[in-house]
Amino acid sequence: MPLARNGTVECRLRGLACSGGGRYRVESLSKCEVLRYGEKMEEMLVDLSPIVSRPQRLSDHVYEALCEAIVEGKLSPGQRLREAEVADALGVSRTPVREAFAKLKQQRLLRDDASRACYVAEWDRQTLWEIATLRAALESLAFSLAPQNLSQEDFDHLEGIIRQMGEMDADPASGDYKRMALFDFQFHTYIWSRTGHDLLEQALENIKPQAHFYMFLTRQAGQTDYAEQHRILIEFLKQGDRSQVNEIMLDHILPSAEKAIAWWERRQEKMPEEQEVTE
Repeated sequence: MPLARNGTVECRLRGLACSGGGRYRVESLSKCEVLRYGEKMEEMLVDLSPIVSRPQRLSDHVYEALCEAIVEGKLSPGQRLREAEVADALGVSRTPVREAFAKLKQQRLLRDDASRACYVAEWDRQTLWEIATLRAALESLAFSLAPQNLSQEDFDHLEGIIRQMGEMDADPASGDYKRMALFDFQFHTYIWSRTGHDLLEQALENIKPQAHFYMFLTRQAGQTDYAEQHRILIEFLKQGDRSQVNEIMLDHILPSAEKAIAWWERRQEKMPEEQEVTE
């Protein structure tokens, strides 16, 4: 065991992870004392089992409940949220609510004003466009990596999702935004999981709530060809031609984004008039 200067001893304790390359610095101990210390620690750790799963933090539960309520429209854009009221509604203290608020603000799903009052976000055209283009860029990389990892079983699964999309396309009057968003994310997250790129999958998962909120805000733009648009993606995945991936994804996301944002802008212009009529 190496002895360091100034009377310190560095020793490695087998099976114990720590900072500094797995070394523990022990001040003013003899070599025998350090050996006994190491043996005692190993005896203490022998009964520990690997952590398979960790209980979810309470603030994560609060975040998920609020996030779902926002992206599904249960909490309206511009609606004020008060920590105390949310805490009472969820049966928790204000601390996890405050932590959840902070995370939702980072994702631009909540905002606060000069007085620190908190509101459900009201996105503008620029934010909608940034979400659409960011997703297109990340999805381009995902679709360039996934083909080499897809089997016939994978394609069968994706085709099953598209069949369900087709049923909704055939009945556009149903207006079931929540179900269509579910199918869209089922399709795309399945592709993400086949990229073999963990950081990319994490980045896409991180913007998923924002992409979901985008779909909610533009949900009535009148798109009725979800199934056909996703069949085009499957054909690309089968061919696996990476040279076309940017063009394919831009065609998949950006034209519908322009249409959706234009519809959203018209809707925003009409809202003050509708509010005057109701008043």
